[in-house]
Amino acid sequence: MDDRFVPVPKEAEDRLPPESSASGKLLRYLLRRLPVWPLIAFFAKKKVPQHKHSAWYTLGGIAMFFFMVQVITGVLLMIYYNPGSPWQSVQRIVMEIPFGGLIRSIHHWSANLMILTLCLHMFSTFFMKAYRPPREITWLTGLALFGITLTLGFSGYLLPWDDLSFFATRIGISEMDKIPIIGPWMGGILRGGPDVTVETIGRFYPLHVVVLPLALIGILGLHLLLIQVQGVSEPDSFRALPEEKKKYHKFFSEFLFAEIPIWLFMMGILVLLSAMFPRGLMPEADPGSAAPEGIKPEWYFMVPFQMLKIFPGALEFVGMVIMGLLPLAFVAVPFIDRNVPEDARGRLVARAGIAVVLVAVAFTIWGWLS
Repeated sequence: MDDRFVPVPKEAEDRLPPESSASGKLLRYLLRRLPVWPLIAFFAKKKVPQHKHSAWYTLGGIAMFFFMVQVITGVLLMIYYNPGSPWQSVQRIVMEIPFGGLIRSIHHWSANLMILTLCLHMFSTFFMKAYRPPREITWLTGLALFGITLTLGFSGYLLPWDDLSFFATRIGISEMDKIPIIGPWMGGILRGGPDVTVETIGRFYPLHVVVLPLALIGILGLHLLLIQVQGVSEPDSFRALPEEKKKYHKFFSEFLFAEIPIWLFMMGILVLLSAMFPRGLMPEADPGSAAPEGIKPEWYFMVPFQMLKIFPGALEFVGMVIMGLLPLAFVAVPFIDRNVPEDARGRLVARAGIAVVLVAVAFTIWGWLS
């Protein structure tokens, strides 16, 4: 063979279809020009532990599926969205563009389901102790992805420029202003002036469609690379089993294909929710009018919303400190609970995590019903 081409490794040659077949010729053609077999062999080694909690491993793939739906529907909406006349362009998308209302509703519901899935994924990772060494950086990148996703939700909320999105964003930024030292600076950058105006969309729009998605994709790539290198975390109960009793799925030939029906089911849920509960468009925002009665944030911001209601007026700073310490506590978790199997500190961290989950669920339900 011409020495300008890379020879196909023997281990690859043994697994390829016969050279006389069309698929065999194509695969050999590619492998002789693209020396990717070591990478393929590396990915082929990835395996997923098979135990009674294995279903939790699907949440990461479901979240990624919702992100891909966000990207596709977001690009379609960008074709017709005009940040110079935001409300009018959204009204045109909903009323005039074929399937525009459905695409917008799918974008809305996939964002909500993506955040819900990430919440479940983060807490399942927490309770399965998947943050312990050597996976501290994997945990930290996961927290970063969750924070960026919440920021994406907040930055996209203003873009329709209706009453609800305008006043919810104004209230959110006004609370940000109260953060000591950096709060007024951050609020001024986001608003682009003393108050939220149409000009603010000029800040939120590139943040929502360029800056945050690129940051998310970059950190997601690092997150997936770490998972690939370190392997899937095994719970203590599975780790304690004898080697002959441990069972695994091959990721790229079994587990991944088993996830495809789940993604199709999620797509069906998305379309059903979007058809039954379409995303509405309220009247165009009027900065000079009073805020609509009973205005509240999306469910994923309900916890800080209720926290500020518990600590009103002069006590508001207490609520902000508590909300600021919570993410720092999650960052510190892998550096506190480090031992395998679980010790006293690990049990204390688990109980604290249960308390946080119960409070978060209670506050969300309370805010939704109030």
